[in-house]
Amino acid sequence: MVGGTKEITFNAEHVFRGALNQTDIDNGVGSVYVCGVQNNSTKIFNNVAITRDAATGKWFSSTKRNWVEGSNYSFHGYAYNTLNGLTIDSGKDGLEIAVQQPTTYNEEAMIDYLLSYSFKVADGAMKPIVQLYLEHAMSLVEIYVVRGNMFDARLTKMTFENIYTQGSMKCTSQAIANSGNRNVWEVSLSGSNDVVYTFEPTATVVIGDERENTEARMAIMCLPQQLTANAKLTIEYEVNEKVSAESPDNFVTHKEEFQLYNYQPVNYQSGHRIVYTATVDSGVNLEGVVAEWKDVDYIEGTVLPEIK
Repeated sequence: MVGGTKEITFNAEHVFRGALNQTDIDNGVGSVYVCGVQNNSTKIFNNVAITRDAATGKWFSSTKRNWVEGSNYSFHGYAYNTLNGLTIDSGKDGLEIAVQQPTTYNEEAMIDYLLSYSFKVADGAMKPIVQLYLEHAMSLVEIYVVRGNMFDARLTKMTFENIYTQGSMKCTSQAIANSGNRNVWEVSLSGSNDVVYTFEPTATVVIGDERENTEARMAIMCLPQQLTANAKLTIEYEVNEKVSAESPDNFVTHKEEFQLYNYQPVNYQSGHRIVYTATVDSGVNLEGVVAEWKDVDYIEGTVLPEIK
């Protein structure tokens, strides 16, 4: 530190189980931006992109600012994985966006947008590392298919349909870091809710035993919304209905439709991870829950390394 000054530095962390993850950010697929205001009026970080130095592992920006004793500050950041289908209001510091999610199922093309909580510093003399706790604005819907007590089952097709994929979002109340609160979004849906997302594997997908670990067969980033009566999940599968282990295979095709409005939750909210588990047995039983986002990932290193 030279002459008593110290550069404003950042650390960012986010729950990563969505379309945007740590690897994306490291590889430059995702972007992270910082906003900072001094004394309630002066923008010192104006939607500044931060990047990771591969050699040092540190995050930095070409905009550098030092703490000023006696000044107060407010910071926040936002991140996203793609601008295709995403419009960010340039004058709103990432607090207002317009979204068009894909109209055909493509997990890699789903828009994942994260907004941090507001990090307040009462006096620049404190010189803390600014923590950007990024929270997902979208809802993540994961669909798992497992089998119960039967010989073999194969998944042949799934469709998830009749939700809204287009709308605008405005953060009307940004939570303060470490307050225990969450960001509040106002969502205005547009277009029609007639999208059909289809998963139809080209190779055989064996449905695993429910006691084994399995991966989500579909993962969908959704605009927060109240489901309508026509929201539907359809699962097509084959069950080996042979009478004994020694009998010849006898795969029989089945199809089950679920009106999602009849299952919890019926309201997809920002930052929620909604998990549907379909258990194939004599029929298919569907359970929907709001689960915790598994795993927390940290954006390693300190953004804008300190001046020594």
